[in-house]
Amino acid sequence: MKIRIKEKTNNLSENNWFEKIVDSLNNLDCEFYVKGLTKLNQSEQKVKVENLQNFILEHLEKHHSDFKWKTEFQVSEKRDAIDIFGEKNNEMLIIELDKWRADQVAKKLISRTALMIDKKIGFISLCYAGTEKMSKNECLKFFRYGNIILAKLNNYYAGMIIE
Repeated sequence: MKIRIKEKTNNLSENNWFEKIVDSLNNLDCEFYVKGLTKLNQSEQKVKVENLQNFILEHLEKHHSDFKWKTEFQVSEKRDAIDIFGEKNNEMLIIELDKWRADQVAKKLISRTALMIDKKIGFISLCYAGTEKMSKNECLKFFRYGNIILAKLNNYYAGMIIE
């Protein structure tokens, strides 16, 4: 089970920082962290997803060391925390890990974008199966919407799924 790009900002040069990060995550093998996830209860899933988050963080720190990386980055005084946050000069990357539920993708995209509306950001929705019944197609539709919104704001977007 690997990370796959399903939606991405178009026409980025291969030297673009966001393109480099998305490309490095594409095809990253996450099977150890997500295999059998749908059969676990919520608390067991939480532990595996935290391990997945740390695995991705280690990958980013190793392959994109020019960024300063953090997990659970507090973006406001409220409870909002970004799962993985990277920053280099004026470039900021937000990665949100969620089950492939359209409402989760939309909620995180809108809230994080609103809180950083004046910043140049790249946003990655990275989704995985949470239950057998969740609709991946609905999630993919919201990846397209996210791409449209962030393009209008002159920011970058990628929707990725572990499958």
